[in-house]
Amino acid sequence: MNAARIIVLIAAGLAAAAAAYFVYRSSSGAPATVEPQIVQAATVDVLAARRDLPVGARVQASDLYWQAWPEDAVSPSQILRERSPDAAEQYAGAVVRRAISEGEPISPRFLLQAGEAGFMSAVLSPGMRAHAVPITAETGAGGFILPGDRVDVIVAYEAEEDGNSRRRYFVSETVVENARVLAIDQVFGGDEESDSVVVGETATLEVTPEQARALALATERGQISLSLRSLADAEGGPRLVSTQPDPRVAQPAPDPVTPYRNDDGQVVVYRYGQARVTTVDEN
Repeated sequence: MNAARIIVLIAAGLAAAAAAYFVYRSSSGAPATVEPQIVQAATVDVLAARRDLPVGARVQASDLYWQAWPEDAVSPSQILRERSPDAAEQYAGAVVRRAISEGEPISPRFLLQAGEAGFMSAVLSPGMRAHAVPITAETGAGGFILPGDRVDVIVAYEAEEDGNSRRRYFVSETVVENARVLAIDQVFGGDEESDSVVVGETATLEVTPEQARALALATERGQISLSLRSLADAEGGPRLVSTQPDPRVAQPAPDPVTPYRNDDGQVVVYRYGQARVTTVDEN
């Protein structure tokens, strides 16, 4: 009986030892790997810039694209694809009011579209001025001058020859060469629909301040005509050709000349550097 009890005790001890060994082995092994759970955040498509857009740049449809953006980070000012699916085409031709970085979401307040206040000032190159001149179909190349073209500005006026005959004749002079046409009436450049003929009453040109003064004087002096330049001859900026001096401003006088009386009883004098003939009252 004692032997049987001893055998049972030995078997129980061995079982306990085996259980302890297996518990030790399982506790000393590498911990089980837990796969992290990735939660996909909801996104929406917002209109963004494909490249850096500086102030004054004209936006093209290819400059814009739809970018996935976290839905909970969308600003009310951003343009969503679900609301405006044609926004890229709608903003083509707009002018950048505030510099936009590549990949930055677009806001309507960053852009100026044709017809909005400040659009023309954003289109102008630094240091340039927008000056309007009157035109007709005849003086505007039959309506074939479009925004973005380059033109020469010509003024035609009637002049009077000095001397006894007082003969009158017509003169035409080129005032400014290679001026860029910004608009015809309210039609601006950069629009896809501007390829048709545009006949208007005014043409807005991009010129320097000095050229703007010359054009203002030329407009008062005679009729303005625009001569369309070839695309191959449109390099460079506008050039001032004639300043059209104001006849009311005193001009440098020539060397002093003693007035003399001619055979017709008239006295020849100098005024504004040119000979003038005037009749002298004998009384």
